[in-house]
Amino acid sequence: MYTHLKRDQRVVLAALMRTGYSQRTAAREVGINQSSASRELSRNAREEDMYHAAYADGLARKRRKYSKLAYRKIENTPLLGVCIEQRLHPLVSPEVVAHDEDVTHAAIYAWIYRSRLDLLSRLLQRGKKRRRYGSRREAKQGWTRFVRAIDQRPAVIERRSRTGDFEGDTVRGKNGALLTLTDRKSRFEVVVKMPGEYCDSVHMAIRVIRRKLHAQSFTFDRGSCFSLWRRIEHDTHAPVYFAHPRSPWERGTNENANGRLRRVFRKCFNFATVTQRDINATVWIMNHTKRKCLNWRTPCEVFRRCCTSS
Repeated sequence: MYTHLKRDQRVVLAALMRTGYSQRTAAREVGINQSSASRELSRNAREEDMYHAAYADGLARKRRKYSKLAYRKIENTPLLGVCIEQRLHPLVSPEVVAHDEDVTHAAIYAWIYRSRLDLLSRLLQRGKKRRRYGSRREAKQGWTRFVRAIDQRPAVIERRSRTGDFEGDTVRGKNGALLTLTDRKSRFEVVVKMPGEYCDSVHMAIRVIRRKLHAQSFTFDRGSCFSLWRRIEHDTHAPVYFAHPRSPWERGTNENANGRLRRVFRKCFNFATVTQRDINATVWIMNHTKRKCLNWRTPCEVFRRCCTSS
């Protein structure tokens, strides 16, 4: 079944094409057909033949919004729209209105969400989408379809018996973001300033510091900024695992470290006002502070490598 590309897929596709991937290889990484990638690149590229995810997503949304305008019954029948508006009430559902009018209840819902958001308050659920009790959300497609889940991590990572097993995430702010990597055993922290939460920025940051990490594995959340995980594996020779959706406690070590970083770099902090050297000074304090969970040793002692060494 044909499905439209999502924004996350366009971000990954744009990053791969900038890196020099072929359309066939990029499509396989994104999880789409090569013909879909070809159509996307030809239809939604800028005039100078450059493909940018944000521009492409906006263009696709605009095209989709007006694609069937001539066939939309309610928009093209003003009197029908007035009748529906007059009858809609929290006690009178669109299905009841559709029974008396020459239109389906699905068309009424689509019209409200598309053109008359002011009528959401008249719906039974007030515009909130609810799932049937006990049902499951559909599995997310795209780049997350073939990731290695956290359940597949070997026992040695779970036991924290070695260094080099990192949990990672990003800390967002104004004019930039931070990539944070925390060693599970030693709590050793590595932080890299990035221009933003982009997948190519994360990939390049890890690629630059890979010799310093001596990584054995990585565990990330399922944010699109980690969608180039195959390239990270290729550059670091370390397997990448992903926590389950909406389960930050599965990366509790890194979440705790991010909370400590937030004491210095508050939410909406302007990262344009600091340099990597300033960030390194904060990380130095974290890595040279004794921790009770480490039997009052410092992360650098347990990791057996100082955070200032390369």
